[in-house]
Amino acid sequence: MNQPITNHSKLKKENMFLNLGFNLILPMFFLMKGEKYFGDYLKNIIDESKNDSFIAIFMLIIAISFPIGYGVLDFIKRKKLNFFSVLGLISVLLTGGIGLIPGATVAMFAIKEAAIPALLGLATIITLKTNKPLVKLFFYNPNVIQVDLVDRALEKNGTKGKFNQLLRKCTWLIALTFIFSACLNYFLALYIVKTEPSVDRTAFNNEVGTMMGLSFPIISLPCMAVSGYALWILIKGIRDNAGYSFEEIIKKQ
Repeated sequence: MNQPITNHSKLKKENMFLNLGFNLILPMFFLMKGEKYFGDYLKNIIDESKNDSFIAIFMLIIAISFPIGYGVLDFIKRKKLNFFSVLGLISVLLTGGIGLIPGATVAMFAIKEAAIPALLGLATIITLKTNKPLVKLFFYNPNVIQVDLVDRALEKNGTKGKFNQLLRKCTWLIALTFIFSACLNYFLALYIVKTEPSVDRTAFNNEVGTMMGLSFPIISLPCMAVSGYALWILIKGIRDNAGYSFEEIIKKQ
């Protein structure tokens, strides 16, 4: 009986900053700035690296090693696939891959920037047809909330159906957040990234880095606000339908 609680405690101790660092920040740093900071050093120690394409491929390999390594270690520890590692790996492969494709265009990059959040939004909507809407991964997660406790209270109060409707509403909010992000990503990419990667990959990478820096205040903050609102109405729904406050249902260390 105590073993599952121990496992949940271990799961909850995951450091979100490490998650973001290994799956997003470090891969993007090496992808966007690796050639600038380490390119000359590599040229001095590896003959083949005198070819700029070789250096770009080398940086891509380093970049993808972070989400792969973190995801493997997380899988060994938790026995489950790390969602953010998979997402980070796909994003880095697409971003770095486009820069290496002969004849790649800015339009291709803009489509790629919109594709990932658009696919996530679509996947979120599709999960509405299942017993496990994606909102349960983000908010109503047994690693964070005492889901069993809440579910028992919902059954006892006869409010399970009403709460499920609330989960659907939160799922739609998350889906709309992804779709909104996809649209903004597409137009922001077209506005900032002007240099074709086949013409000047260094300038292209710098413009991509600028775009990613601006994407936080322009895209991430509004999306975080909507996600925060979804979390707030979920917590309010738990209180109204199950009779528990947030402090009572949050998992303790």
